[in-house]
Amino acid sequence: MKRVIDLVCDTAYNAGIEYVFGLPGGVSNFLLEEFYKRDQFTTIIAHHEASASIMADMHGRLTNRPGIVIGQGIFMASNGGLGIIEAYHAGVPMVILTEMSDYHGNSLQACYQSGTGEYGTVNLINIFKSMTKYTAFANVPEELPYAVQLAIKHATSGRPGPACVITRWNIMTSVIEEDEMSIPLYQIEGHIDVSPPCISDLDAEKIANVLIAAERPVMICGRGTFASGTSDEILELSKLIGMPVATSYMGKSIIPETHDLALGVMASFGQKLADRRIQNADVILALGTCLAPDNTNNCSPDFIDVNKQKLIHIDIESRNAAWTYPATIGVTSDAKLALQKIIGMVRSKLHVFPFDVEERISILQKQKQDPEMEFFTSEHYFDEDNPIQPESVVRLFNDSTGDDHLLILDAGNNRMFFTRLFKSKYVGQIYGAGGVAGMGYGPNASLAAQLLKPDKKVINIVGDSSFLMDLYVLNTVQEYDLPITFFVFNDSSLGNVRDVLSRKGRDLANWQRIDFAEIAKGMGINGLRVEKYENLKKGIEEGLDAKEPMVVDLVIDPKASHLNIRRS
Repeated sequence: MKRVIDLVCDTAYNAGIEYVFGLPGGVSNFLLEEFYKRDQFTTIIAHHEASASIMADMHGRLTNRPGIVIGQGIFMASNGGLGIIEAYHAGVPMVILTEMSDYHGNSLQACYQSGTGEYGTVNLINIFKSMTKYTAFANVPEELPYAVQLAIKHATSGRPGPACVITRWNIMTSVIEEDEMSIPLYQIEGHIDVSPPCISDLDAEKIANVLIAAERPVMICGRGTFASGTSDEILELSKLIGMPVATSYMGKSIIPETHDLALGVMASFGQKLADRRIQNADVILALGTCLAPDNTNNCSPDFIDVNKQKLIHIDIESRNAAWTYPATIGVTSDAKLALQKIIGMVRSKLHVFPFDVEERISILQKQKQDPEMEFFTSEHYFDEDNPIQPESVVRLFNDSTGDDHLLILDAGNNRMFFTRLFKSKYVGQIYGAGGVAGMGYGPNASLAAQLLKPDKKVINIVGDSSFLMDLYVLNTVQEYDLPITFFVFNDSSLGNVRDVLSRKGRDLANWQRIDFAEIAKGMGINGLRVEKYENLKKGIEEGLDAKEPMVVDLVIDPKASHLNIRRS
C-alpha cells in the first residue's frame, strides 16, 4: 500500500524533474509538503500564484525541462494563469498539479472555493483546458499518478507547453495498492523517451540545393530554436555560406548579436537592416518560428513575398510550418536535427558553391555601418542630457554588461527599448515576456533565472508599473539569497499605454512618482535612486556589480516614448 502523493513524487523524480514552485492552499498542501521533504527536489515557495507559474516558465526556458507548479485550483487558475498562458503561447514545458477544492465530495452543494463545474462553482477543467496543451482530471486515486505521467509526456513532446492535472479533494490523501491497479503503472521513462520528428534525407538535400544556389539567403530564428538548443548549428550553417541571421523577439540572442552575421530582431521593434535583408532575400530559411503577425508586420506580403521569394519553413509542430505564409518547402522536424542534416548536405556540395562567403560578410558589415540603417542605435541613443532618456540607459548597458550578466525583461516600454537597442554578447543573454507579455513577468522570472544560473548576475529590467505589482519579490530574494538587481524604468506611468493615448487621455495612465529605492530600503534591500544623467553610469555599474539584492530606481523622462523607436 502506498500513498498517492508518494507515487506522484516518485514519478516526477524518475522523469528528471528537480524544481517545484508553489503556494500552499487547499489539499495541495500535502503534495507540496511531500516534495519539500524530499532532498531530490528544490521546492520554492512563492508569495503569489503568478510568481510560482512564472518561475516555472523561466525554468522551462533555461532548462528545456518542465518545472512543477502546485497550488489550490481556483487560485492557480486565476492568479497563476499569467505564467501558464505565457508558457502556452511561448511553447515552454510546465506541469501544473492542482485540485478541485470540492471538500470531501460536497461539490453539488456548491462548497466554498470549489471548481468542479456544477451550479454554484467554477469549471476548472474548462479554464485549464483553454490555456494548456493537455489537461487531465483524476477522479479516482489510481488515475492521479498515471495522469502525472501523461502530463509530463505532453509538456515535453513536440512543441513544448504547459500540462495540467486536476484531482478531487480526497484523491491527494488516498492510498492505493499498486499490484491491484486495473492498468499497471509503468515506469515513466518508457512514456517519455521518444525521439522527436526529424527531417528526411530527401528534404534535407532539397533544402541544401536551394541554399547553395541562393544569391541572397537569410535565416529567421524563433523561440523554437532555443527549445531545440540549436545555436551551434545556426552559427555553423550561417558561416558555411555567409547567410545572415535575423530573429523574432522570442529568438533574440539565439546567436550573439555582436556576431558578424547577426541581424538582430526583425519587425516593429527590431533592426531596419534585418527587415531589409528579409525583404530582399531570394531564399528565407525560417526555423522554430510560426512567422506570427507581430514578427512580420501583420503577415504583410511586403515583408515576405512568397510569389517572389522561396520560403523554407521548419517547425516541430506541423500546424506551425507554412501557417501564416505558404512555404516552398515545409518540414516538420526538430530544428537541431534538421540543421544537422542540412549542414551535412551543404558541406557535401560546397565544391559547387558559386559565392564568396567573405564578400557576403563584407557587404553586410558595410550595411551595418550605414547611418540610414541605425543598426542598434537610434535618435536619442547618445543623449547625455536631463531628463534621462531610456535609449541612453540601454547604451550604457551595452557598454557595461559582459558574459557574466543575464538580462530578464518585463513587458512594456522597457522591453521594447532593450529589444531594439541592446546587443547581446552571448547565446541566451536576454529573455523576456513574449508569449502574452503580461506586466509583472520580469521580476518573478528573474527569481528562477538566478536560482538556475548562480554563476550569472541576473539583471531585471522592469517598468515602475510592473514592479509595483511585484514588490513581494523583494522578500523572496532575501529568503533564497538571490543577488538580483532590479533596474526600474520609473516614468510615473503606464508608458506603453500612455504613448498611444490622445493628449486629453494621457492622465489615465499617469500617476505620482514612487520612490522605489526607499521602498527597497524599507524591506531590507539596498536601494539607489538615479535622477540625473551625470549619475547614471555610476548607478548602472553599481547595480551590475552588486553582490546582494538591489533596486536601482532610474527616473526616466516621462515624455520618452517607444514610438521613437517603433518602425511599424
